[in-house]
Amino acid sequence: MKNIEKVRSRLNRAISSGHSQRTILDISRQLDVLIVEKMRSQNKKYINKG
Repeated sequence: MKNIEKVRSRLNRAISSGHSQRTILDISRQLDVLIVEKMRSQNKKYINKG
């Protein structure tokens, strides 16, 4: 979860600093990947408990 918050913070700084669209999109993709990984791991935990 800390990784998600770190990348989200990086994304916010990149946006507020006026970085290029390419940089913002790259960071956004990294954030998307981390969120999907987290959702998959939570889904596996839920399935295994059921």
